[in-house]
Amino acid sequence: MVRDISAYLTILRSAGFKLTPKRKSVINLFLKEKRTLVPQEVHEKVKRVISPLGLPTIYRILEELSSIGVLVSVVSDERLLSYALCSRPQEHHHHFICRGCKRIEEVDYCGLEDAEKAIQEKLGCRIDSHLFQVEGICSNCLNKKG
Repeated sequence: MVRDISAYLTILRSAGFKLTPKRKSVINLFLKEKRTLVPQEVHEKVKRVISPLGLPTIYRILEELSSIGVLVSVVSDERLLSYALCSRPQEHHHHFICRGCKRIEEVDYCGLEDAEKAIQEKLGCRIDSHLFQVEGICSNCLNKKG
């Protein structure tokens, strides 16, 4: 489980990305906030530290970090895209997203191997990866409603 910036920077470097101050600032922001953030919020907070900084640059950095597993992208019911830091970016796992508090929990269970096999056989294709996101209400939020 990753808890500090050095491990994330190692992942960036090994994926061929430069360790720019902008990328470092984005990762540090997620480490500090410990929650999901929308791109505009990331832009507002990071541009206080690094200027000039355009919103398109933030979108590009968020997509880069998401593509290598450092961030996980989350689409809300309102179809808003937000991002959260993944604490196990190099391990296969999935995510549970609480619709109440927006907390993201990592889930070790997959169960999609049989589905992948059936799809490959039916379509004659090769599946390289899959996304599986489960949404609901976490135990903390359920207990609060009690």
